[in-house]
Amino acid sequence: MQALQVEDLRRWCEASPAGVKLDLPDHLRYATGNRLGLRLEVPAEAPRAVALVSSLLAVEEDDGDYYGALLWFTDFDTGTPRIERCGLRILEQMRRGYGVTASVENAPGQLFRTDEIADVHAFLALPLLFGWTAYFVPHRTRYFAYARPDASLYLVTDDEQVLQRLLTHLAEYHPVPQLPSYLRDGDAEDF
Repeated sequence: MQALQVEDLRRWCEASPAGVKLDLPDHLRYATGNRLGLRLEVPAEAPRAVALVSSLLAVEEDDGDYYGALLWFTDFDTGTPRIERCGLRILEQMRRGYGVTASVENAPGQLFRTDEIADVHAFLALPLLFGWTAYFVPHRTRYFAYARPDASLYLVTDDEQVLQRLLTHLAEYHPVPQLPSYLRDGDAEDF
């Protein structure tokens, strides 16, 4: 795992085959006009939330190998300082295991290699468990996940086939067609 500063995130997005663009201060989008989205509720029970992460990663593994991913934490404000400090301490210690000493505020991105699927599973569980805002961008499949503090998880793609794969893999979580509000404009309705 490699920690990335915001400028590194921007460069990664520009070079990535994932096709995502970084809109500062803290949003991802696709450059294409085609925006497809799903929303599902993150389970309140920790084991089910961690299983949801496993289901997201299974989308990648269906194609054979896992090709790495980007995880970008954008907000940790849970409204409860004790819980926030607990989650950040866990995250800091996980990052230290990779030799990362920069704060997550200064280097909010985590870039995972192809041999780090268990690692990305552990890191991606944190925003779902603690109610943080974060993005997950797999290297291979053209979608990104957007976790929100309101226990919503949005999956955004610009590819109809990927949308169908996500619907199949996540059917047990009852996804509904919807884009996150920052991607909706006057012409974009919930599907």
